[in-house]
Order: sequence, then structure tokens, then C-alpha cells
Amino acid sequence: MIGALRFALTTGPRIDRFRSLIVVAVAILEQATGIGIAVAIGLFSQMASGNSTSGLVVLALCVAVFVMLTQGTFIAGYFTRLRLQEEIQNEVERRFIDVVGTTPTVEVHERSSRSDKAAMVRGARGEIGPGFDRLMWLAGAALALIVSAVLMASVVPVLAVLPLFAIPAVLATRAADKKRGRAVERATPRTRLAGHLFTLATTAAPGRETRLFGLAGELRRRHREEWDSGGQGIARADRMARVPVALAWLLFVLAYAVGVVLMVRAGLAGEAPLGLIVAAVAVSSQITGQVQSLLNLSFWTLESLRATRAFLDVVEDGSAERAALVPTTPVTVPARLDRGIKVEGLGFQYWNRDRPALSDIDLELPAGAVVALVGENGAGKSTFVKMLSGLYRPDEGRVLVDGTDLARFAPEEWSARITAAFQDPVHIEMSLRDSIGLGRLDQREDPERIMAALRTAGGDKLLASLPEGLDTRLGRKSWDGKGLSGGQWQTVANARAAMRQAPLLRVLDEPTASLDARAEEWLFQQYTDLSRQEGGVTVLVTHRFTTARAADLIVVLDGGRVVETGTHDTLSRADGLYAELFRLQARYFV
Repeated sequence: MIGALRFALTTGPRIDRFRSLIVVAVAILEQATGIGIAVAIGLFSQMASGNSTSGLVVLALCVAVFVMLTQGTFIAGYFTRLRLQEEIQNEVERRFIDVVGTTPTVEVHERSSRSDKAAMVRGARGEIGPGFDRLMWLAGAALALIVSAVLMASVVPVLAVLPLFAIPAVLATRAADKKRGRAVERATPRTRLAGHLFTLATTAAPGRETRLFGLAGELRRRHREEWDSGGQGIARADRMARVPVALAWLLFVLAYAVGVVLMVRAGLAGEAPLGLIVAAVAVSSQITGQVQSLLNLSFWTLESLRATRAFLDVVEDGSAERAALVPTTPVTVPARLDRGIKVEGLGFQYWNRDRPALSDIDLELPAGAVVALVGENGAGKSTFVKMLSGLYRPDEGRVLVDGTDLARFAPEEWSARITAAFQDPVHIEMSLRDSIGLGRLDQREDPERIMAALRTAGGDKLLASLPEGLDTRLGRKSWDGKGLSGGQWQTVANARAAMRQAPLLRVLDEPTASLDARAEEWLFQQYTDLSRQEGGVTVLVTHRFTTARAADLIVVLDGGRVVETGTHDTLSRADGLYAELFRLQARYFV
């Protein structure tokens, strides 16, 4: 929590020192208003008892100016406070993107111990921006309580300790917040699932199936079930916290009541000036509100600090991953492959599974070769290409690129020399030009390069169907753009992958799943020609054996192991798993 507090206190002044100073001033002046008016009432009483008319007029003018300044400062500073919160929020979101979007592996998205933290930050990031503002207002509330106690102590000295009776309430609130925070973390997997179910029931992509299968009621039921289940622990933590908070609050109320009685008795005994007693009694009437404000601000400040702590945990995890995986003296990635990519004893097990996804993989992928990975679902094909891409690091063995261990390359440098297209492409809702150009940022403004990539992906028909050509806005979630079919989005993704010329590794993970046979044949031929011309390795994950049979090398995976390698002809003659799967698929086309 110390780190979160330090971050909250320093981020605002670092981003905008002027606005931060205004926030501090507003927080103090706003809290001072009530005390200032109470003191003024005491002075009014003192002057009225002495029949000082001129003094009353001057004091009235001073009070008017004081109220005008404090309220005017608050109103004028309101939008400054909001703007500072927005600037802090923007800084946090940019830094979150920098960390989560650039980790060497994708564990931050898939390993639950890390993805839950990231999900919590995405959901609660709106609490981080107001953290500095809340801390300043909390400090102002604490200062006002202390000043009030000093005023009361000037009448009855023992009342100087009255604020100490608020400490148990503050501590009880903090303890309750900690328990609630732990309950929220434990409930995160269920609340994430509830959020997923909500998305399924209310967004466009799944809309056809939810209607055709009548899923709205079932999704609503499951959403309620997951939400209630996750919320039970939170509600239980809240119930357990009520008793200590209530007892602490009762202690303060009793101490406050005793304080009022002591001040009244001092006034009746003539132990202090009338104005001071009136001011102290007026201030004492605000004590309850001040403590309540202190407790409320403590709660919201702790919410901000908890969200900040989760954010800093994600940042720390990302930094730790980078420190562990990025070599201190990275080897330069070769400009071109001479021999190819070799895999030695590769093994990998997912953190949430009880058996390895890959075991003892030994393969040689020659430079310029087109390699087809085939096998049944769950055989390990996608995991294997993620290993080659550096998105996972192996638990055992290594990947050698022209004899150099992949782990010795800087992840960003290796990523810059590979390209990929996947079965479930990202729908990047930008113009067609931008959506393709993101495949190679240094050429995103080059229309000829973009057109060449689009032609490689067989996108001539797609381009002809768009009203504004490359400038056509795509997608309907972020703006009112052109909606595309699944196959068209796949073509855009394939064109984006084709932006990178002469990659050392081209990964095609079911890139033709949404395409027709003619488009698939065209795309495969284009990538085959490019691979052989450029000397890189093309790895094609496919379930279509008509495509696999034209590859230079076919690798058959089963249960995370390589069970066969060879060309289509040699594997067919071997009459193993490949031949069996090929016959099963071929009979539907006879």
C-alpha cells in the first residue's frame, strides 16, 4: 500500500504541477469554510455582547469575503480537479498499454494469476485518476478535525484528545476495506465470467446465435448465478466489517457527547470568553459531519489505493517478466536464414493443466520451406507456433534460429522479423488503409505497399466492394463504418500479415478457415512462392489436407508429440495417422 500511496501523491504533481497546487488549495479552503464560519459566529457573539456596531459591520464584510473566496475557489477549481483526474487517468491507461501490450509473452492475458489482476485494473482503472484528489480532500478533512479539536481544547483542554477517538473508526474502516478487497480478488474469476456472459447476451457478434438458440434467458440465469456466487464472499466480508465499524463509531459518538457536556459546563461556569465558547460549540456541531466525511473519504481513498496497487502489481509483474526473459546483451537477429529453424527437445505445460501440451519436440524447418502442421484438435499445433513466435517460452528444450537460441534475441527484434495470420483475426476498426498498414508501421502511409499486400491476400474483390476504397471505414462497434463478413475480415488480417516482406518466420494458423476454396488456393500459392523466394520458413496450421499436401514438409502432431514427418506421398505410403486423417477427409469429396 505504501507504493500505491507514493504513486498517488507524486503522479499528479509530476503530470501537472499547477493544477495539483489548485487541488491542494481547494481541498484545504473548502474544509476550512465550516471552521471559519464557526469562528465568525463566536466573534459575532463577542462583539454583540460588547455593543460594537462598527466591529460587527467589519466582521460581516470579512465573513462575506471569506465565504466568497472559499466557495469561489471551490467552484473555479471544480473543473481543474476533473481535468487533473483525466490527465492522471490518461497517464495510467497509456502506461497500462505500454506494460500489458509489450510483455514478451502472452501470459498476462492467459495465466489466471496475472490475467485476474489485469482484469481488475481494466474494471477499476476509473478509481485511479481521482486518487490524488481524494488524498488531498482526506488530508483537508483530517486538518479540519484537528483544528476543531484545538478550538474545543481552548475551552476544555482535555478535548484535545477528541480526534483520537476517531482513530478506531478509521482503522476499522481500513480493515473492512482490506477484507473487502481480498473478497473482491477472490471473486474476480466469477465476476469476469459474469462479464463475459453479459457480453454474449448484449453484443452484436454473438447476437445471431443467442437469438436462434433462444439463449437470452439462459445467459441471464447464468450471469445472475455467477454474479451472486461471486458477490456472496463480498457481502460476507461487508457483514463481518459492520460490527467493528459500528462499535468504533459508537465510541466516538459517546466521546463527542461528553465533549459537548464539558464545554457547556465550562461556559456556565464562566471559564472561557463567550465568543470562544460559542465558536467551540459551533465547531463541535460539525464534528460528527467531519468524522463522517473523514470515513467516507477514507473509504474512497482506499478504493483508489487498492486499484492503484493492482495497477502497480501488473506493472511489476510485467517488469519482472521482461527482466527474466530479455537478455542483457541480445544477439542480433539474422537478416536472412541460411539453414532454418531447429527445435530441440521442446516441452511446455500450461499452468492450469495436469499434462504437457508439448513433449520432446525435435524438428528441423529448412530455410525457404513451407511446413504444414496437422493433427486433431488439442494436438498442440497452436501452442507450437506460439513457441516459435516467442509468445510462450519453453519449459524444456530450445528453438534455434540458424543455430542461435531464440532466447538470446531481444523479443521486439524477433517479433519485428516474423509475421502471422490467425483463424480468429482481430477486427481493427479503422480505415482499410490503416487496418492493413498496421502490419508494418514504417510503410503504413505507402499506398503501393498496402495494395501489394492486399493483392497477396487476394483482396481485389474486397477492395472493389468498398465505397471509398482504402479510405473506407471498417466496423460498426467504434463508428458507423462498413460491416464485413468473416471472410472479409480474414482477408484484411491476411493482408496485414503480408505487409512484412521477407520475414524469417511466417505463421499461418488456419488463415483460410473463413475463405472459399478459390481464395484459399490463391493465398497458399502466394505464400509458397514468397517463402521460397525470400528464404524464410512458413508454418501453416491447417485441418485441410488438400492444402497440406502441397507443403514441402508435413509435421503430424498427436498428444503434444511429433508422430510423423515427411511429404504427402511418404506419409500416405506410411499408412499412419496422417494417412488415416487424409482418408477420412477425402471421402467427403469423392
